[in-house]
Amino acid sequence: MLKIPLNLQDIIDDFAIASRQEKIEMLIGYAEALPPLPERWQDDRDKMEPVPECMTPVFLTGEQQQDGGIVFYFDVPPQSPTVRGLAAILANGLNGYSPEEIISVPSNFYLQMNLQEALSTQRLNGFPGMLMHMKQVAAQYL
Repeated sequence: MLKIPLNLQDIIDDFAIASRQEKIEMLIGYAEALPPLPERWQDDRDKMEPVPECMTPVFLTGEQQQDGGIVFYFDVPPQSPTVRGLAAILANGLNGYSPEEIISVPSNFYLQMNLQEALSTQRLNGFPGMLMHMKQVAAQYL
């Protein structure tokens, strides 16, 4: 059954009621809050999952924690704040959830956020692409 985890639903709800300008400001806020790639991954980008659906070079990886939840790490260039913001939304919304919970997120969840008010379709295409690659990483831990 497709289901949206609570943390991601809270983010979706915040964006859904925001104005176009607020959506842009929120995305930039998320972009600025995206943590840097941990040092252990900085020399191992070839072991990270590339996201070719994004126009910007995006790489991600995930590590399963002792409680079974997965924490994702993204490598997105700082000069791409929109894409960094989208990656940070996914990280904030899905980090710590189980592989099953991550896999159950509907690929079109972002439509509820009305991001098309603030972003081009081309930019938005990378969002479900990132989620798809996160689901692939999560599936490796099943």
